Amino acid sequence: MTYVSRDTLKPGPVEVAGFDRESDGAEGPTTPAPGGHGHGGGAAGGTMNELLAQFHAFELAEEAKIPEGMDGHEIDSGTGVEPEAGNIDEIADGSEGSPATAGESRYESAGGEPALEVQGHAPEIGDFGGENYEVVFGNDDRVQVGNTTTYPWRTICKLEITAADGARFGCSGAMIGPRTVLTNGHCVFMHDHGGWVRNIRVIPGKNGASEPFGSAVSTFYHSVKGWTESQSSNYDYAVVVLPSNAKLGNTTGWMGLANLSFTSLLGLRVNNSGYPGDKPTGTQWWNANNVLAVTDRRLFYRLDTFGGQSGSPVWRFRDGQRHIVAVHNTGGPVFNGSVRLVKPVFDNLVGWKNQYT
Repeated sequence: MTYVSRDTLKPGPVEVAGFDRESDGAEGPTTPAPGGHGHGGGAAGGTMNELLAQFHAFELAEEAKIPEGMDGHEIDSGTGVEPEAGNIDEIADGSEGSPATAGESRYESAGGEPALEVQGHAPEIGDFGGENYEVVFGNDDRVQVGNTTTYPWRTICKLEITAADGARFGCSGAMIGPRTVLTNGHCVFMHDHGGWVRNIRVIPGKNGASEPFGSAVSTFYHSVKGWTESQSSNYDYAVVVLPSNAKLGNTTGWMGLANLSFTSLLGLRVNNSGYPGDKPTGTQWWNANNVLAVTDRRLFYRLDTFGGQSGSPVWRFRDGQRHIVAVHNTGGPVFNGSVRLVKPVFDNLVGWKNQYT
């Protein structure tokens, strides 16, 4: 099933300050891997039927990669190597530090279809208080985050990846728990570079040469067989598990997760922030736009992105709460796209988050 917003047929990018679904909104700085995931934002053309056929055909082609008898979400896990010297819960608990305190889970109805949500947590960190950002306007709609030590920007991670064959890559990710970092499957398992990557250095809130929360090297990852065995972009999601002595999320906090209905997602203004490869090294860039099409497993939009932003979160900001609804993974000349947090994805992520505290 595919839904396309009426905004899809308008030429050019959808303006952030335009359409807003009730209290759903965009947020941004107020003063601010392999896979071909490039910069989008071109004009969309074609009739509604042509667009529907395009999205439906893309999803069906990816779904055809899954062997008969599998659903694609079967968990697969991998380990790398340290660099050389030189039953799923529906509720996720937040954390204020040590000891952890319970967060909140709530159920919301939209268009007759339930939406499962898990709250994130923004710990108070006195040394990094304030919401001051530097606005930088470029030739595209992305805005640099000038202060990455405030929430939610400090939960966004730069990933420095060493593949099994020694090749080096960059991706983005997001803290979703004390030790759990959400990203793409193609950032942890690279079919053209030896499979499970050797190691990943995770740097939350990186800002140029500054690493205000330090970093951690991981050699342990989870993805699903829909990616690791079938290489279907519909299942291109994963988590990086940090070592037990590197609970970076207890300092940075993390955003919540949400499995939203078609009607809740279509036209929804969403946010995205990550570490694109076409900008100064180690700088974080934010963008917001509306969801223009929703399929059974994917979202499509004109958020401006570039290689290196693979694995970055796509989130909703509403009533002061932030929930990740998709993980960005594809780019194209007309639309960019992401893996939607449908129920199996949501369940796997909550399970992994709860497993590593």
